[in-house]
Amino acid sequence: MSKKEDIIETALNLFNRHNYSSVGVDRIISESGVAKMTFYKYFPSKESLIEECLSRRNKSIQAAIEYEVSLQKEDDYLGKIKAVYFWHLAWFNSDDFHGCMFQKASLEILQTYPSIIKPIVEYREWLMGLVEGLFEKAKVYQPHVLTSMYINILDGMTAYAKVNKDHHQIEECWYYIERLISLDAA
Repeated sequence: MSKKEDIIETALNLFNRHNYSSVGVDRIISESGVAKMTFYKYFPSKESLIEECLSRRNKSIQAAIEYEVSLQKEDDYLGKIKAVYFWHLAWFNSDDFHGCMFQKASLEILQTYPSIIKPIVEYREWLMGLVEGLFEKAKVYQPHVLTSMYINILDGMTAYAKVNKDHHQIEECWYYIERLISLDAA
């Protein structure tokens, strides 16, 4: 792995496990084992590193969710929507879950580092597009409205899962979401 990748992997791990403001550049340099000059060669600021980390996180989440969706039958749009939901549930139950890096960034540092809005918006637009496209193919009435509701449910689940380790209630919510989708189908 290159020095740049070492820095990114270390920062991703630290930002995921902690918060952005408590993890300083010196800690990232120390834990990644690179020289300060090497760090600044690749990342002129902490802001540029955070932006890169969020872009990487976006790509890895997209790949993981798209893989889960691809496992469903081609015309099983409800199954694909469910796959997005249950990918989140599996993530909540993983050892790597420490909350959503996008939510944390929006709450903690967006005002300090305004350029990080770009990967946050890219992630949100991708997720909205994916879900809305699935709702359209499932022929639900007003797919954009149901998409907003569904994304808000996912956001709420993510925040809830961060503070409550009992994810049984989250799993049970799928029943109600499925009913809402079925009732909304044209």
